Amino acid sequence: PYNELWETHMNNVLNVKNINFIYHTLDKEIEAIKNISFTLDKGEFGAIVGPSGCGKTTILSLIAGLLKPTKGEITLDGKPVDVSKIGYMFQKDHLFEWRTIWQNVILGLEIKKKQKDTVMTDNVKNLLEKYGLKDFIKSKPRELSGGMRQRVALIRTLATDPKLLLLDEPFSALDYQTRLNVCDDVYNIIKSENKTALLVTHDISEAISLADKVIILSERPSYVKKIMNIDLTSYGSPLKRREAHEFRALFDEIWKEIQYDKKEEKES
Repeated sequence: PYNELWETHMNNVLNVKNINFIYHTLDKEIEAIKNISFTLDKGEFGAIVGPSGCGKTTILSLIAGLLKPTKGEITLDGKPVDVSKIGYMFQKDHLFEWRTIWQNVILGLEIKKKQKDTVMTDNVKNLLEKYGLKDFIKSKPRELSGGMRQRVALIRTLATDPKLLLLDEPFSALDYQTRLNVCDDVYNIIKSENKTALLVTHDISEAISLADKVIILSERPSYVKKIMNIDLTSYGSPLKRREAHEFRALFDEIWKEIQYDKKEEKES
């Protein structure tokens, strides 16, 4: 297990400390998560990887307040999590086909009754222009490519100015070529806007190419086996990072951690 001493830094945005989560069924309790701890600093991009069914998405749900931990503490900027400061991006873009792109991106503002806030709506307009969507604000989602739709979904998430972005396998519904391009787009937007982000993915290459920090989970009940700091920023975009000479070694190290855990599970 990963046993680094718990430290609190002034620039920590997210602190997940000793989180446990137990599912209750009619006839038993299932321990899903066991003493998980990690932090994300401001502007840091984290990724969670691990065996299938280990609870990656459950961790996002706990951070977002959709589930309550059985034990442990989660804080945002040193305070209990305010869910209004969390942005969540799902596997599918969930754009409403009957609404225009503009109506889709301001949906969060409408829910918060801030659609008439000129500062926030001007910010949305700037984001749409900055990331090549200005000419499509009157279009319907069906008129856009898969990659453009994901950009719209991300801008919708950014519209409410969240402190933390949670990304639940947001590229898994895309074909491989589109996926690589959208990874670059999403990474560039998140970094350009200096947002803190946490990605859940089953794709090790995707985690390495996007993240500053990869959190490796064990089989269920999952704990943090290892946290790897990834320093490939000098290569530029996620696509270019995949060409780094260190990439293969990083991939192999993460792969072995996950596969060894599966092997242990079969032998026990």
